Amino acid sequence: MRVLITGGAKELGRAFSDVLGAQGHQLVITGRDEKALDTAQAELTARGVDVETHVADLGDPHATSKLIESLGGIDVLVNNGALGGPVGPTWQVDENEWWHTFEVNLRGAAFAANAAIRTMTSGRIINVVSNAGVHRWPYVTAYSVSKAAVIKLTENLAIELKHRPIAVLSYDPGMVDIGLMRRGATMDSQDPHQQRVSTWARSQRDTGRFTPLEQSADLLGRIVRGEFDHLSGGLITPKDS
Repeated sequence: MRVLITGGAKELGRAFSDVLGAQGHQLVITGRDEKALDTAQAELTARGVDVETHVADLGDPHATSKLIESLGGIDVLVNNGALGGPVGPTWQVDENEWWHTFEVNLRGAAFAANAAIRTMTSGRIINVVSNAGVHRWPYVTAYSVSKAAVIKLTENLAIELKHRPIAVLSYDPGMVDIGLMRRGATMDSQDPHQQRVSTWARSQRDTGRFTPLEQSADLLGRIVRGEFDHLSGGLITPKDS
């Protein structure tokens, strides 16, 4: 299958790319960091993976859409790219930075999904979300609320597509020791709100509540293969593995 992964060259997205490539899928990876994309392409190609990379910023609402339309069709879209957003009381953080998180996490995901739907005859759209979109994550509200909105987007698209063979699923990969959660657990800041987030992240890691990265990536591989299509509109978590 031809799988497009946004933010697929770094951190959790790279782990997803590694697993999906090893499973024999044809990969299209996007991101903002051209150097990271080049590295991912070289390393995956050396392992025999069929992969192409494209610079596309989810902050540009049309970049990923234009790419998808130019590809002439994909089988699976993994909406993984996202921003963590500002940390602090919602009324104190930079409002432009707060809203930009929505432009990437929600609008970027929605426009990519729309473009995929317009070109797909069948397949699936997987929106990578977070526990932050289900339960409150104070002091990281841009991330939390944007991910909640993506979960609702998934539910609505699934109903609108119920007469077409396109599944739409939200996937919470769990708290993994990479990316946002690793940065949170290792954050060294004098800001009291960032310290609070860091203390919480470390407590989750130290009490064994992190999900092994391999488990998260392997579960995504199962979703990509279609094992959960019958749950279209639903939220898949590591508890389902």
